[in-house]
Amino acid sequence: MSLYLMSDIHGDINSFKKLLKNVDLKKDDLLILGDAVDRGEKSIETLQFIMMLFVRYPGRISMLKGNHELFLSMWIDGDPMLSERSWISFGGAPTLASLRYMSESDVDEIKGFVDSLPLYREIESPVYGACVATHSGLDAQHLVINPDGTINAVQSIIKGYEASPFRMLCSDDIHYLPAHPEPDRYMIVGHVPCTRLTGSHKIIRTKRYMDIDSGANPNERELGGRLSMYCVDTDTEYYA
Repeated sequence: MSLYLMSDIHGDINSFKKLLKNVDLKKDDLLILGDAVDRGEKSIETLQFIMMLFVRYPGRISMLKGNHELFLSMWIDGDPMLSERSWISFGGAPTLASLRYMSESDVDEIKGFVDSLPLYREIESPVYGACVATHSGLDAQHLVINPDGTINAVQSIIKGYEASPFRMLCSDDIHYLPAHPEPDRYMIVGHVPCTRLTGSHKIIRTKRYMDIDSGANPNERELGGRLSMYCVDTDTEYYA
C-alpha cells in the first residue's frame, strides 16, 4: 500500500484520470490537498467524480479543503464576504455556471461534501519523517509557538482558520516566512503554483516544506504548468 498526494486539480479531470492510472485504489490511498474546482471548465464534473470515488473506494481516498472549495460554499450560503463578481475574478465562472443548472438537492450534496472536508492530515514519510499536509500552509499572523521555539504546524493551521477561514486558505505566507522559527513538522502544501515561484512546473522541495501545485489550471498551463502527483512511500513524482 502506498499513499499518493495531489493538489489543485482545478477541473482538469482528464489529467486527473491519467495520473490515477498509477494508483490502485483497492489498496493504495490518495489524498487531495484541495482546489479541485474553479478555473477549469470541468470543475463540478471533477468534484462529482471525486465524490464518486469516495463511495466506490471507502477509506482509500480523502480530500482537504482548499480556498476554492471555501469559495464554493460561501457562494451557496450567500456569504457577503464573497460576491459573485469576486468569485468570478478568482476563477469561479465555470463552477458557477454548472451550479446554476443543477438541482437544489445536488447543490446541497456538494455543499455538504465540501463543508465536511478537513483542513489537514498528519502523515509519516520515510524521507521527511513526521509531516502535515494542508492546502495553503500557514498564516503568519496566527502562528502557535512551541516551548522549544518551533512553530506548532497543526495548532497554527487550526488557529489561523478559526481567525479567518478566507485568509488562512488563501495565505501564501509559508513561502516567505523567515528561516526561524521552523515548523515542527515537514509541511506538504499546494495552493501557489510552482510555475509562479520558480518558473518550472516541477514540485518544489525545500528544507521545511514541499509544494505540489504544479500549475494544472489553464492560466498556468500556458506557462508550462502540469498536474502533479507525489508518492510519499516511494518519493516519486508524476506529471500529466
